[in-house]
Amino acid sequence: MDPNEVPEGDRGSQGFERSPRLKFVPPPELPTPEYATLQERAKALAIDALVWLAGAVPLAILFGGISSSNGLFWIKFSGPPILMATVLWLVYMTLMEARYGASIGKRARGLRVVMEDGEQVTAEAALIRNLMRFLDAFPYVVPYLVGAVAISNSPKLQRWGDRTSETIVVVAVPASSEPIR
Repeated sequence: MDPNEVPEGDRGSQGFERSPRLKFVPPPELPTPEYATLQERAKALAIDALVWLAGAVPLAILFGGISSSNGLFWIKFSGPPILMATVLWLVYMTLMEARYGASIGKRARGLRVVMEDGEQVTAEAALIRNLMRFLDAFPYVVPYLVGAVAISNSPKLQRWGDRTSETIVVVAVPASSEPIR
């Protein structure tokens, strides 16, 4: 029997003719995202650390942590400026990721934070993932050792903050795509 053949009317159809069968076309496969490597994420974090430093230095100066002696210029970092700069940096990271999907460092490296389903990251997820940096950055003498181990042992290259907030860091512009001329 031909699948496109229209069967003859039967007694139960009462004069209605059946249309030929439709061929099923499966939907196209969704492209799998290209996860950001540990090296690319580290480079983006280094750029974002410079943003932190740009906030910490003026705060240290504001709190009287500047001096010079013997021709040398010193900036002393104490607890309050470091704490304030860290809080401001977490706010900056959360707002940039919630609004634009990437911080300055991630944008410079061509990375983007998205939800695991590919949607734009929510403000709540961005806040959770950035608050979890305190765990990922441990031990502080070897910064982000816990985060690096978590990324290395994750199939989606997620640190603990990403796993908790259900986000992933992906390459925004895949290396295989050709530049537009």
